[in-house]
Amino acid sequence: MCWRKRPRRSVLAIITCAATYIAVVNLLAFYSMVRSYNSPVSWIQRYGHMYMGQPDTDNWTCKGLRYSTISLPSTALVSFPGSGNTWIRHVIQQATGMATGSAYTDKSLKRDGFPGEGQTNGSVIAVKTHVWGQEERARYVRAILLIRDPFEALLSEFNRRHGGHKGYAASVNLEKSWYDYILETAGEWYDLYHDWLTFDGPVHVVMYENLRVNPSAEVDRLMKFLGVTLTHKEKFCVMKNYEGNYRRKGKRMPVTEIYTEYMTYMINNYKRKLAQELGHFLNKSEIRIS
Repeated sequence: MCWRKRPRRSVLAIITCAATYIAVVNLLAFYSMVRSYNSPVSWIQRYGHMYMGQPDTDNWTCKGLRYSTISLPSTALVSFPGSGNTWIRHVIQQATGMATGSAYTDKSLKRDGFPGEGQTNGSVIAVKTHVWGQEERARYVRAILLIRDPFEALLSEFNRRHGGHKGYAASVNLEKSWYDYILETAGEWYDLYHDWLTFDGPVHVVMYENLRVNPSAEVDRLMKFLGVTLTHKEKFCVMKNYEGNYRRKGKRMPVTEIYTEYMTYMINNYKRKLAQELGHFLNKSEIRIS
């Protein structure tokens, strides 16, 4: 045992015992953290302070992130991949202080401020989904549709597939995969929204571009739909931390340079069809998707 070491080795024995003790304590702490990481409620209770808004602001978080203690209406947060779903989740979390869920489990998002990944029950205020169809719609009682121009959304999703959440696809990816990717997925952009416009419950439509150019008004409309009232101080904090830290930065390839004439014709047809359906759904004579 450590305390039975000979006197001439007492200093070395003390150092050895101390190092062993520290190592054991750290291992136990790490084990406890890993276990709690798999439990979203425990994760928020113990590590919720790690959730931050944009790092270069004075106020990194508007409200302590938590799960609802009462069952909330199951709300679908629907979008085509690459349409800013993670961004609007950040805005919702900043405004409400409640975790948003997801039909998927993205470990990188779970680490970086979205502990509700994989949660679809009433403890989260909205659930991210890219799925359509009767079975998926039946899971929810209300829906938020986030719509982005397909030219931008398709490119953003291609970048995510080949460059991660914050990176860009390399030129070699564009050369090898871009054409087939567009032919396979462009129609899915239209199919998803066309399907969700048949949803029986309340639907709130958010146009991505409106969220960019007039965020204050869009946040007000979104909070009204969710049944959340913000004070002036809370609204100020949301606007200050609006951008979040999950957006691509740096130079990107112009959209006009990568879509062929045929791709452009095909995608514009989908845009026109959805714009007409949206206009009818929202009872407006003209809807612009840009």
